[in-house]
Amino acid sequence: MAYTFMAESPKAVDWAALHGAVKPIRKRVELFPIPTANGVGLSVPQRQRNELAWEEVTQLLDVFTKFEMDVYDMASGAKLGPATLETIKSGFVVEC
Repeated sequence: MAYTFMAESPKAVDWAALHGAVKPIRKRVELFPIPTANGVGLSVPQRQRNELAWEEVTQLLDVFTKFEMDVYDMASGAKLGPATLETIKSGFVVEC
């Protein structure tokens, strides 16, 4: 099982620039295209759901925000943001 998020944009995304921005960050989080939503899926394998992966998710959130993309937690449907980060983190981080 994996924990998933989705980043989407209501407008066109410069995919090459986005790829360049996320490439140095992404180590634990797997990314995949979601063309129908003009977005990107983020998948974190169960064994990687720890504090280090959460830090990577928040760094990716910063990048997606700069590209004017909204990021959603697919488990709860909540949009990631200052008001929801701690709640989502509590469901994300597990001791494996």
